Amino acid sequence: MYQVLYEESLRRAVHRVWILSDIQQSDPRMTRRCLDISLADMESLGNPFDRIWYLGDSVEGADMSHLLAMTELQERRFGDLNVPLCYVTGNHDYDWSNANPGPPRIPFWEMVLRHPGWETTADCQDFCFRSSLGGDYAVYFLSDHIAADGSWLVTHGHFRRGEEFYPYTQKDADDLRARIAAESCPVITASHYAFLGGNRESRLMSRLLPLPGSCRIHFCGHAHIGDWRCAKKDAFRRISWVDWHDIPQINVSSMENVRGRFCRSVLFHIHADGQMAVFFRNHDAGVFTEAYFPARENAPARTDEFGPDRLLDLHIITDR
Repeated sequence: MYQVLYEESLRRAVHRVWILSDIQQSDPRMTRRCLDISLADMESLGNPFDRIWYLGDSVEGADMSHLLAMTELQERRFGDLNVPLCYVTGNHDYDWSNANPGPPRIPFWEMVLRHPGWETTADCQDFCFRSSLGGDYAVYFLSDHIAADGSWLVTHGHFRRGEEFYPYTQKDADDLRARIAAESCPVITASHYAFLGGNRESRLMSRLLPLPGSCRIHFCGHAHIGDWRCAKKDAFRRISWVDWHDIPQINVSSMENVRGRFCRSVLFHIHADGQMAVFFRNHDAGVFTEAYFPARENAPARTDEFGPDRLLDLHIITDR
């Protein structure tokens, strides 16, 4: 049934996105294995996507020779697909920088920055960048980030070091929310992390709440499906909602079969009438495991009652 639904959705889709995250291996041989499994499965479907959204944790570890090898391998393999790629960093992309104070090295991000036609943050200190789907949808990617001199570092939705040097305040989050609200088209958000209400939610990123009513859906990684150690009771939760919002959060992770049993990712469609479709793929077995069709209209947050400070207070969260 999922295959039938997928084929009908694919026939109607005007936007087709492959969304993946968390290959996250420290051994280049394991990265190659996970890529081989996942890319072979995508090829069996005819590589049915117009772009790729890669939501972080492309690598793991602080061995620079391994990081460079895994970066080169993925650039070559994803580059062979000849489609635009958007990339947002995750916590493990900063493993080398976390272990080596001073100016950061983020090999995969550096590669994406110089690769023609691929998109990511313009500066390592940026916490977001904007892309689009054919002018029909604005897409905001929310990123981990680090000081150019390494004096502060943000991953996992909190400060790893240097909170006293951090240049951004609640006003910066408010300004970004206003920019999103001013969009003349619907908005999609994506990050390595979930907002409040999702698996392994990000406190710092949730300063953006409440999201404008134009936000339709959020995609994230980080909480590897099937990983009991980190995700615990939510190890198999693929869909959640942003707290106090009618906005679904889709966990696409992870494209590795070490922490979980399978290499996983998501194919995302948008039809001409605005209907969206999300298909969860098990690459090892070569099957779709679930399909989800979000509502076309999302109720906006009640901004009078649930402003950002109130939302964070409700969760007994402080990140200052």
